[in-house]
Amino acid sequence: MSKNASRDSPMKQEEFRKIGNNVIIFDQAIIVNKGAISIDDHTRIDDFTFINGGQETVIGKYVHIASFVSIIGGGKLFVGDYVGISAGARIITGTDRYEGGSRMSAAAPREQRNPLVSFVKIEKDASIGTNAVIYPGVTIREGAVLGINSLALSDLEPWGVYFGSPCKKIGTRPKVKFG
Repeated sequence: MSKNASRDSPMKQEEFRKIGNNVIIFDQAIIVNKGAISIDDHTRIDDFTFINGGQETVIGKYVHIASFVSIIGGGKLFVGDYVGISAGARIITGTDRYEGGSRMSAAAPREQRNPLVSFVKIEKDASIGTNAVIYPGVTIREGAVLGINSLALSDLEPWGVYFGSPCKKIGTRPKVKFG
């Protein structure tokens, strides 16, 4: 069973920064820090996803976020229109670093940690494969494809197809025919 979070929905629209028309968020999706999240029209978030709104999360139109996706890290996330994020993908907007002998546990006191809080940007028409991982500070350019089980540690070129861990460009895809 899903909840339609559009303006006519019983879901509390005011919990989110902005929510568009015909947004569907399934009942068992877990979304925290909703006040930092803007979701545009016709977007669907499936059951068993976890989204931490972090500093700011902006999700475009016609975006599909599949089951078991995790969006974590406390940074900023920008997702363009017509993006598909497949099951089990991990989008990490922040993480702990070991430099300087720092502890790497979110449960440790902040002064003992060296966190990297950054952003991830996924541009229009990009596709993120099942179980792919995107590291903080990475931009997935327009139309790029990040393949199944791939790791993006740096920016992906527009309309490129990437695969592997860390990912490497293996080809290109045609631009979509629609505006």
